[in-house]
Amino acid sequence: MLTKSPLPLASIAAAALLATGCSAASAGQDPAPAVVQAVPGSPVQQVRLTEQAIHRLGITTVPVRTAKATLDGQRGTHKLIPYSAVVYDNDGSTWTFVNIGPRTFIRQRITVGAIQGSTAVLTKGPALGAAVVTVGAPELLGTEYNISGEE
Repeated sequence: MLTKSPLPLASIAAAALLATGCSAASAGQDPAPAVVQAVPGSPVQQVRLTEQAIHRLGITTVPVRTAKATLDGQRGTHKLIPYSAVVYDNDGSTWTFVNIGPRTFIRQRITVGAIQGSTAVLTKGPALGAAVVTVGAPELLGTEYNISGEE
């Protein structure tokens, strides 16, 4: 059974990000712990964090790997990521955050063929070896969407 991580969880996570000091800095203070930038020609934005923000959030990544898996009764080689790397958009779309550079992450659409235990078997997703976020993805989603959890 697939369990969806609702967007309200991202708002709670983003509030935690802000509570740990990860908010925009005022002039004369340390740089903002999170900077969100548009990606030309893409509906997603990239999120760049400071080393301190990465440490506070406990950001952890693992590489996409392949293995033999059975989908729809057919055995084949498929890309695998931990289920903890899967995030859901407010419309139920599946995504994962990929580390694309030093302290920089971007949300990439994935298609999950099956969940097998704690592993998501993908039919579409990041390249083999790409580093996907397994801890801290909800915080990145909340940061990208600018959800502070404040009223």
